[in-house]
Parts: sequence; structure tokens; C-alpha cells
Amino acid sequence: MKSRLVTATALALWSQIALAATPTAQLTGQVRLVKSDGKTVLAQAAPLLVSPAGTATGKLPEITVSDKDAFLTALGRCAFNLQYDEVSATPVAGSTNRLYSNDALIAQNTQITLEPKAVKTIWTQPYLVAGANNVRLVINADSGAPSTGWVRIHVTGTCGKPAATAPAPAPVAEPKPAPAPAPVTWVQPGSGDWNRLNNAWGYSNYAVTQLQGRGFAKYDALVRLNAAISAAIKAKKIASADYTSLMAAWNALLADPGFKAAMAAVVPKPGVK
Repeated sequence: MKSRLVTATALALWSQIALAATPTAQLTGQVRLVKSDGKTVLAQAAPLLVSPAGTATGKLPEITVSDKDAFLTALGRCAFNLQYDEVSATPVAGSTNRLYSNDALIAQNTQITLEPKAVKTIWTQPYLVAGANNVRLVINADSGAPSTGWVRIHVTGTCGKPAATAPAPAPVAEPKPAPAPAPVTWVQPGSGDWNRLNNAWGYSNYAVTQLQGRGFAKYDALVRLNAAISAAIKAKKIASADYTSLMAAWNALLADPGFKAAMAAVVPKPGVK
């Protein structure tokens, strides 16, 4: 529920407490977020005061306001009317107060003059982020004994922060065309390779005839190899890659000890009938 500003009697009580500790400018009273009329309080809390030794006792006070209460919202930040009070036992001239939120400077009041024992209300308009703001108020910041107080201000809503948009899908790369097949080269009559193929054909024909029915273990392979060579001879051409494979198989058979022995047994020797 929104309330009215603290009374002068309450301010005087807080100022007496502050003045009892030190004679210089001190934060006192309540930190207040108010409407533009400067009177209607949206939320308020007495700040957690830090001693000159840097210590504080008690729980960090927390207040909550809505981004709808801000007088300006943009890009996740809300501007509010914020008031706080300070008092001093002795005259103060030209002092500076600074407000920080999450360690970032959000407001600065300069050239502040204080009459002895008179409470002065400072009005500023900081931007607070949507969510939690750990606000630190530093009174008479440039003096040797500044007064420091803390309050956590929660701002509900988005403060005008644009909704996150999904990233655009990465473009799909066009498939690269398949490389053109290498041109086919041929082995044909008249070349040295063709002559070697022709010799293999003649010898394989002879071997198929001579070794038929003689128990040669690789006779079936010999027949298939002879048929492949015969097909190339009949076509009068053979692709170079096929020629290489065919001749490799033929040379392997020529080097086979079993084939050598089988052919030695059937080939007539000179002078022997």
C-alpha cells in the first residue's frame, strides 16, 4: 500500500540519532520512491547504515516497486523519483552525494548546503534496472568521513526491455556439384599393353586346354581369367583400369608354384617324345 511521506517529528528523531554519533553530514530517515507529486510514497525503507569503521549491523532492507510506477522506461531501465534525507550538526557547504546501483553510478547531487541540525530532503531521479538493485547512498562523498547507507530495491516488470528474439537460422550451404568423372582411357590394338594382353590370352587358352581334367587346384580361376581376357580381345579394347587389374591377376597366376608345376608337366620338352 502506498503511504504519505514521513512526518517532521520522525525526521527530527532520526536526525538526533545521527547527530549523536558524528557532527558532519549524515544520511537519516527513510529512502523513498515517490510519485511525481513528491508526496505520495510508492515504497520506502530505512537504509542499513555503515559505521565509519566500515561495519554494519542488521539485515539489508528491501522494497519493491513496479515498472508501471516509473515515469520513464526504456531498454530494461526505469526512472523513478527518489528522495532521501540528510542532516549535520555543523554547517556544510558545497558537498556532493552519490548513489550507486550494483556498483554503477546512477545519480549525483552536488553543491549541497546544510544548516546545522536542519534535515534536508534531496530529490533525484535515478534509473534502476528491472530486477534487483543494490543501492548504495554515499553522503558528503568527497569528505574524509562520508556517511553510507544501503537498501535493495526490486523493480518488477521489464522496464521496456525488448523480448529476446530467436537468432535467424544459419543459411544452408548449397551442395557442391559432384566432381566430373575422370576421362576413361583405353588399351587398344597396336599398343605395347595390347600386345602383352594378347600374349596372355594365347597362353591362357593353351593352359585351359592342357590342364583340363588334370586336377589343377586353381583350374576354375584359370577358366574365369581366360574368359575375361577373351572378352577384351573380342571387344578390341579394354579400359586402362580394367587392363591393370586383369594383368595383375594373370601375373599372379603365372607366379603361382602350382600353376608352374602343372604347366611344366604338360609342356613337351625339346628332344623328348
